[in-house]
Amino acid sequence: MDLTDADIEKITTPLWDRAKAEIAAGRVDAGVELFDEAVSRARELQYFFVNRITSLLSFIADELGEEAVERALRATGERFIRGRRDTGVDWGELPASARAKVVARAMLGNFGDVDVNEDDEKVVLSIRCGTGGRLVEEGRYEGDDGYVTLRERAPRTFMLDALPVYCAHCSINNEIQPIEWGGTPISIEHPVVAPDTRCVHHLYKDVRAVPAEDYERIGKSPPE
Repeated sequence: MDLTDADIEKITTPLWDRAKAEIAAGRVDAGVELFDEAVSRARELQYFFVNRITSLLSFIADELGEEAVERALRATGERFIRGRRDTGVDWGELPASARAKVVARAMLGNFGDVDVNEDDEKVVLSIRCGTGGRLVEEGRYEGDDGYVTLRERAPRTFMLDALPVYCAHCSINNEIQPIEWGGTPISIEHPVVAPDTRCVHHLYKDVRAVPAEDYERIGKSPPE
């Protein structure tokens, strides 16, 4: 056989398990090196799927139009996201600090950078996005073979003149559908629209204090 037992063990053992074994054996530097490699591989795989999703959404927009992108994301929301968010806890009743922690954790999990500020009415997360924002930073929407930028002013684009297609899930799955499901937006998002900008999330301490214009830009009316 070309593969030794050591080779087989190496290629069938996850890097994080190998890292833990090295650290348990007292070889901390070797463990940290394996851990860093595991993170690097995870980030590479994550970015592969971000590009795969964006390529698929771009195909839908090119073939069927921008409204079809919304239908596709709505279907994803109903089939997959809605159940994940049905925790038995009213999102809007959670303290803004708790909601901010959940959003920040997701952004860090997607290899983003998060800055936090707070005023009397809200927590503000300024995020260097590791998914949609990274695509914009790397120019993946530019050129003849670039991904689709949505150009129709509509709730799915936050009524903007241009929105990168990947970022449409922010309006549809994170704001529009949660309202339609009887809740409140996950946060009020101001998406990345150009390189060297950040995605900004507003999490209001009192969800009834969300400005009317933030509802209007997604085609909704403020709750009474």
